[in-house]
This record gives sequence, structure tokens and C-alpha cells, in this order.
Amino acid sequence: MTRRRCIGASVALAALAALGGGCGNRYFVDWPASYRHELLHVGDAPTAPGARALALAEAGRADAYGAEAAFGNPAALARLERPAAAAGVGWRERGLSVQPAGETTLAQSFVSSFAPAYASGAYPIIPRRLALGGAVWTPHDYAYRLGGSGAGDFESRGALYAAGPAAAAAFGPLAVGVGADFLWGSERITSSLAAYRDVDLTARGYDCRASLTAAGDVKPAWRLAVAAFGRKGAALDFTGTSSYDLHLAPAAGAAVSVRAHSVNVHVDYVYYFYEAMTTSDAQLRQIIDTVVADVGWAMAGAEYVTAGGAVARAGFGYRPWFIRYGHTHPVSLRYGFGGGWPVWARHGRLDAALGYGRRGALDDDGYVADELELSCGFNYFW
Repeated sequence: MTRRRCIGASVALAALAALGGGCGNRYFVDWPASYRHELLHVGDAPTAPGARALALAEAGRADAYGAEAAFGNPAALARLERPAAAAGVGWRERGLSVQPAGETTLAQSFVSSFAPAYASGAYPIIPRRLALGGAVWTPHDYAYRLGGSGAGDFESRGALYAAGPAAAAAFGPLAVGVGADFLWGSERITSSLAAYRDVDLTARGYDCRASLTAAGDVKPAWRLAVAAFGRKGAALDFTGTSSYDLHLAPAAGAAVSVRAHSVNVHVDYVYYFYEAMTTSDAQLRQIIDTVVADVGWAMAGAEYVTAGGAVARAGFGYRPWFIRYGHTHPVSLRYGFGGGWPVWARHGRLDAALGYGRRGALDDDGYVADELELSCGFNYFW
């Protein structure tokens, strides 16, 4: 699913549209922009899970590590020499304050979620030539609450889960990889406002991805890796209070990593085709056509590896918002910090990371959103 397309936002958007004319008209027409824009962006699903990705602000796909490559760059699995496994879990807390135009009451909300829990594995059928892998993870799991004047104690709870295989093959310096995600999830919305009725939805769908990588030594102690990758965009069927299908945004990107002695530098760019989202629901289709826009995310990070195998990481991300609006702060800045420590005779590695991001300014935009995220993970090689 992508993380490359903010699944949480799209799932919330779809659920809101399912409320029907009363809710949709009130929410998207009468409510202040600070409410509707931020609520559309419930959750900020990552493009790659794990503590390493968080510490690098989601850079590093060209030099993806171990079984974690099954998510962001399946082609990197082809370079495995031994079986590998990875698992991790995290926590994300997102606080939002909004000041609706013409109102004096300040509304506040918090989004708490697992910052993708995941498990993945890979097996090299032919070492450094051919590998199979798979993963199961939680791209989105949250509870969203909004209270205050005009908000009506709005509450939304949702989750989206994924599982699927990956495969990769290498041909000389080039490697190609493919993967698939089978998705399922749910969404429930309640509010004290009479215009909102209870909404219960379940979702089923699929997504697929592919990547191409090339890596090699350019001179002693210097190594260059490049990658190109893309995703179809998840196709989801929602049933329950309402029934419709939704095709989330496709994405494509490129990444480069340079390793010089003990320092690795990563630069990634992902472009999301939000305007390519389609749906069978007329109201939701109108929202997509008028509200969203294509955007590109840029991320950069660096790692320092000690002689003992410990790693220090830091990253920075620049993310234009996919909601089309006239606010003065449409960009979300993300920062990441973390490290890794070898364990079990260097067959394993523990990773931990802290991420922080902010969007908006209360005085200028009518809202401000802060996000704090923690993640830890474990990689093992036999």
C-alpha cells in the first residue's frame, strides 16, 4: 500500500464520503478549510516501515537492508547471501490544533497509532542471484478524535493491514524485483452531530510494486547504488454502511546511495499521482477532482558505521501536502534520528529511531499539527 500514497488519509477520505449527502455537504462545503483539510490527512502512512527508514526520514531504498527490502525495494533481495528475517513495531502520536475561521473556540485532537508493525523474511534460492520473500505489516492503525465548536466530538477509528510475497533476480550488476500486497481493513466513524450517522466499513483489495537496482564499486572503499521503483496504487472495495470501490494513488520514484568508507549517504524522491485516484462513488470522485493534487516527496539521510558494526543515522524529509489549498504552510518537514547495534555475533542487528514532523502554523493557517514517532526493529541473518 503505499506508504507512498498516504493510505490513512485516503481511507479516512473514503469513509467520510460514505456518510452520504448530509455529511459530505456539511463537511466539505460548510466546514472551515482547517477542519476538512486536516481530517482528510488523518494518518501519514510511510513509504517504508522500520526504524532504519524512520531515522533516515524514509531515504535509503537504493541500499535497502536484508528482509526489509521486501517493502520499498524488492530488487535488493536478489543480493542476499543468506536467509534473512526482520520484524519491528513503533508508536506514532499526532496532535492537531485548529482555529476555525470566525470562531473563538480552539478545537484539538490526537491521532494515536502503531507506526507500522511488520514482519518480513527472505530466502536466497541462488545466493546473490535469485531470492524469494514476503511480508505482513500494518500500514495504518489509528484512533482519531476531534472536539470543539463545530466539531461535534467527531471520532474515527480505522486500520489497514497487508500481506504478500516478493521475488527478485539479478543479472550481472542489475537486479529486478516484484511484490504484491493483499489488503484488508476497517473504518468506523461516530459523531454527536445529527448530520453524522454511525458508519461501519470493511475494505478488501490489492496492490503491486516493482523495482530495478544497480550497484557496484566505483573505486576502492566507494560503492554506488541506484534504484527506480513504482507502485500501481491499491485497489480497494468498501462494503458496509456504503459500498463502493476506490483506487488509491500510484507512485514512482528514484533513489541513490553512496558508500564512502564508513559513511553512507542516501537521497530518495517519490512522486505520488493523487489525481489518478478513481472511485465509483460520485461524491468521493468530486472531492478527489477538486481537492487533491499530485506531489513529490524528497528525503535525504546519512549513516555512520563504526568498526564494531554500530550505526548512527539522521535524516530530513520535505513533503508537500497533497491537499490543494491556499494556506501558507503546505509543506510538512520531517526529521529522523536513530542507531543500530550488532547482536548475536553480528548475525543480528537492533535498530531504534525517533522521528518528528510539523505542518502548519496556527496564526497563519488556522491549524498546526505535530507528529512524534518511535520505532524499533530487529534484523537477523543466518
